[in-house]
Amino acid sequence: MMESLKSPRFRVQFPFLQKARGRIGKLALRLLLVLVPLFFLRACFVTYVPPDAIGVRQVSYGMGKGLQKRTVASGYQREIAGYEKVHTFPRDIQVVEFTNTSSEATAGHRQMPAIKVPTVDGYPVDVDVTVLYRIKDPYKIASKFGFSKGYEESVVIRFTDFLVKRYLGELRAEQFYHEARLDRVRALKADLTQRMVPNGLVLTDVLIRQYDYPPTFQALTEQKKIQDQSVLANRELAKQAEVQTRLNQVMAEGQNLIRVKTSEFNAQITEINARKDLYERQKRAEADLLIKSAEANGTEQLNRALEGAGSAKLLKLRRGLALLNAIKGPIYISEDPTDLGKLSSERPEKQ
Repeated sequence: MMESLKSPRFRVQFPFLQKARGRIGKLALRLLLVLVPLFFLRACFVTYVPPDAIGVRQVSYGMGKGLQKRTVASGYQREIAGYEKVHTFPRDIQVVEFTNTSSEATAGHRQMPAIKVPTVDGYPVDVDVTVLYRIKDPYKIASKFGFSKGYEESVVIRFTDFLVKRYLGELRAEQFYHEARLDRVRALKADLTQRMVPNGLVLTDVLIRQYDYPPTFQALTEQKKIQDQSVLANRELAKQAEVQTRLNQVMAEGQNLIRVKTSEFNAQITEINARKDLYERQKRAEADLLIKSAEANGTEQLNRALEGAGSAKLLKLRRGLALLNAIKGPIYISEDPTDLGKLSSERPEKQ
């Protein structure tokens, strides 16, 4: 009864679909026959080196057993399974960061604690350092450190930690912000470059990014700076006092020199005035002497003239003039008393 209630099944038969299925099956079988050997050859004889990698070939047995010095470039390279193996290393720039701050680190970079540098003045400074490098010779890397990143620990981290402490440890804590730090960093880069080359690495750069001082350093530094400033101020004040003393001494010497020169000039002026007065008196005395000599000479000549001929007439003439000068009021005379012709006609007086 139940079997009679079941719905009948119908199968549609298309000759076209049957032929297509047969062709697709044959094509897939042929593709499998071609691709399976290719995949087998790819897995057994060929390997792929990415563009950002560099390889080194290791032969397991035979005449050339061991690592091959020739570098394997990027792309599809020969690798016979069981006979040889191509080991790859990154060829782009690698980064190792030394820092205690997680926010300063970058994902994918090797992170190490900050380098604690013991300075010469006894204050340890935590220095954040970033080392940029790349692999140049994978043969040296593989022969010395294997195929892992042992070179990073043995070369990059170890030498960076040692050299940073060595070169920056020659500074005082406050000199990390001084030009002397730049000289020490340049020497650090040169030394680290020389140490990386024999190990197959090339240093790109070393970045000194941050300095963290101990909490007590700031207070001690401020106190030290105040003391240093006080010492410098006292030195400057002492220099100023010394300069003032020298200035006062020079001023006193100048005043003394002025007084001495003034006295000398006054003495010279007095001497010159004395010479002038002496010269003037001498010339006046000579002039008086000449005048008196001339007057005496004139008197002598006048006396001699009075003693000669005509002296009586001249005496009478003088007396007449004196008499005329003594008379006051008008004078009436009929004769000229100064008539020398008349006077000369008179007889001379006897002596």
